[in-house]
Amino acid sequence: MKRALPPLIAWFVAAITLAFTIGLCLHERDNEQARLRAVFDANARQAAGRIEQRIANYEQMLRGVQGLLSADAGIDRLAFDAYVDAVMSGPDAAGLQSVAFAQLVTPAGLLDHVGHERMTGHSDYQVHPEGVRDLYAPLVLVAPDSVANRLVIGFDALSDPRRRAAMEQARDSGNATLSPLVQLRVDGGPELKPGCLLYLPVYERGADVGSVAARRAHAIGWVRAAFRVSDLMSTLYGEQSPGLAVRLHDGADAGDATLMYRSDSLSDQGGDVPEQVRTARFQAQEYVTLAGHTWTVQLSSLPEFERVHERSASSLILVAGAVLSLLLAVITHQLVTGRARAYAAAQAMTHELRASEERYRRIVDTASEGIWLLDASRRLAFVNPRIAQWLGVGEEAMRGRPVDDFMDAEEAGRCRAALAALSTGDGGTLELRLRRADGSPMWVLLSMRPILDDAGQPSGALGMLTDINERRLAEERRAALETQLRDAQKMEAIGTLAGGIAHDFNNILAAIIGNVAAARQDAAIGLSGDTSLAQIERAAVRARSLVQQILTFSRMQAQELHTQALQPVIEETLDMLRAAMPAQVELRVNLPRETIHVRADTTQIQQIVMNLCTNAWHALPAGRGRIEVGLCAEDAGATASASVDETSAWPPGLLAGARAHLWIADNGSGMDEATRTRVFEPFFTTKQVGQGTGLGLAVVHGIVSVHGGAIHVSSARDVGSRFDLWFPLQDAPQEAVESQHGLLDAPAGQGEHVLCVDDDPAMVLMVDGLLRRAGYRVTAFEQPAAALARVAADPGAFDLVVSDYNMPEMNGMELAAALARVAPQLPVIITSGFISDEMRQQAGDLHVGALLQKEYTLERLAGLVHGVLEQRRE
Repeated sequence: MKRALPPLIAWFVAAITLAFTIGLCLHERDNEQARLRAVFDANARQAAGRIEQRIANYEQMLRGVQGLLSADAGIDRLAFDAYVDAVMSGPDAAGLQSVAFAQLVTPAGLLDHVGHERMTGHSDYQVHPEGVRDLYAPLVLVAPDSVANRLVIGFDALSDPRRRAAMEQARDSGNATLSPLVQLRVDGGPELKPGCLLYLPVYERGADVGSVAARRAHAIGWVRAAFRVSDLMSTLYGEQSPGLAVRLHDGADAGDATLMYRSDSLSDQGGDVPEQVRTARFQAQEYVTLAGHTWTVQLSSLPEFERVHERSASSLILVAGAVLSLLLAVITHQLVTGRARAYAAAQAMTHELRASEERYRRIVDTASEGIWLLDASRRLAFVNPRIAQWLGVGEEAMRGRPVDDFMDAEEAGRCRAALAALSTGDGGTLELRLRRADGSPMWVLLSMRPILDDAGQPSGALGMLTDINERRLAEERRAALETQLRDAQKMEAIGTLAGGIAHDFNNILAAIIGNVAAARQDAAIGLSGDTSLAQIERAAVRARSLVQQILTFSRMQAQELHTQALQPVIEETLDMLRAAMPAQVELRVNLPRETIHVRADTTQIQQIVMNLCTNAWHALPAGRGRIEVGLCAEDAGATASASVDETSAWPPGLLAGARAHLWIADNGSGMDEATRTRVFEPFFTTKQVGQGTGLGLAVVHGIVSVHGGAIHVSSARDVGSRFDLWFPLQDAPQEAVESQHGLLDAPAGQGEHVLCVDDDPAMVLMVDGLLRRAGYRVTAFEQPAAALARVAADPGAFDLVVSDYNMPEMNGMELAAALARVAPQLPVIITSGFISDEMRQQAGDLHVGALLQKEYTLERLAGLVHGVLEQRRE
């Protein structure tokens, strides 16, 4: 039995190899059929492309003739003939029978047209067929000059419905149009010779043809190209395409009635060809859109096609496979006799391999770190149980999936970039946010190393993942708390300013009330009240500015860093501080004339100045003393007032580059060294309970750090304190900032009707008078529901709506949404005492024309109304 085993194994190998050879032979035969199909399909596409290209060449020639006729003041027959003869001598005109110009003639001008043509060279010229029609388009120019082409002179192309439909489509669209299958006028006899006409309109010289009506009004005729389909196909393929039968149909219907051309009818192979076409192995049908018309191209393969392109690789594979089977049988018989020795060695190696694999498996499965293996296409080839546990997905479910499936798009992009960098380095680390099965985030620290193939090229990557989820969540909580601290400290600063602001507002109101009384007294005795009114206006503008500063400082929004000048931000904040500080505090300001730009958030810079100046004010003994605010630009090599140890901890960009230097100093009580070293600690304060939270300087330090800057404090008891701040200096931005202030001298209205809606009668009267003086008609309502009903009753009565935002029945945005439903084209302007980011978002969604701060109504409303009305007209 043992002696018979080697021959049996050898014959078994031979049988297996032979079976594989037969399978490979069949597979190669299938591949050969697929290749033939691909070659045939390419020929089909090429056939359709050639037809498209040839018609495009015809159209390009017609455009040249169109330009010739449009450029001349009149019709020059000699120039026409010369140009057509020149272009038809080239290869692109192959298959083209003639090029002609059909002049558009009205019934009223028909007799003059016939007389003119007879005088200019056609003595027996006559428009035919005879009959009364609404328009005529007789052919007046035909080239090249031949006996057959002269027969069509005077033929009215509009008399044929098929020709007329194509000509009218070309005239109305301004583009070339291909006619359906027609009988060409030069062809006679009972047998139809399929032909087509390509039309292109000619308009009056310099006419505006931007609309259909304009094109109809300024059309003077058509240039057309005539060709037989058989001539066209013969120039593309000769009398017959080798190995392919081509049929061409007019339109998308491939029936016998639409057949224009068939190459098999020209064959000399007798009546067997149609049968060969019907039983062809490969058939294809292509639809070609040519100048607004569709042709159907049908191709069928002939036996010649297969003889030219077919290969006999499957037969060679079968013969070679049979020989190889015999050789393998002989080799197997020789090798199988040494199987016993090889089997023993293989068993020992297998046992060692399994033991080693088991050891590494235990290490990987019990590791506290996550481990994954990626292939070259970034798919997970292996994951250990720790990753599966973190993500809540089974190991088998993760294998084979792209690693991008376990993170969002942003993190996937970062991961791809890190993997791409592996090809140029030894590896790296990356903090990555994965996505668990329940959608929750999972932060890991990913360490990656490339896996190289035998050629040294990257074929994958090995990743070690460390759980840092708790640390990242703690950092996010800390960032949220810091934001809350900044907002809380901002409110504390506003509370500190409240008394001073109230005092300033009382002064403003006293000035307004006093000047109102003075104006009344002047009016009673016949004097002008202009002086009192001017004082009232100045007080109101001052109050408006103060309110705007408070709103800007107190708004809550995400940090937005952009390059801006520091001086205006500091000056605006100091203006607000002056309203709160007592007169005994001397505020010295030292700002340079040269504009200093930094990349900063406006509100946070205001918060820094507000906090430090408020602290300086509180440090002045008995509320008396001096506060100094200064700003300058420093070069990279300038010596900073901070110590060497402090500047060594500065960000590199601040230490190495030019910087802006801001300082705030006072001559108050100062601090000892122990207090100075703790001033930036959260909740540390030297004030009494209830007079401060200890958040101010901690928030200032955090803001400076976020801006890439540095802060230093120096102080001494009974001498005062000084805070020095540095920020990276920036170049001035290229874009100029547009002024947000409107113009008092807006263009006057033209009597447009404006609907005003405001629940405040005083505002209604003011807006009504303002717009009437600006040249508009105004209708006012105090209830938005009544205004909406008025528009719904007559949507075209108004040109524009000006509405308040805060109203009891419905707010301005709700009114704008309701107006959009009843009068979609009616523009709306909304006014409000405070415009938030949410309002701007709503206004954009509702396509509101403009938003206006109510306090700027006088300066800006007329200009806004004019601008929105101009946009509507455009």
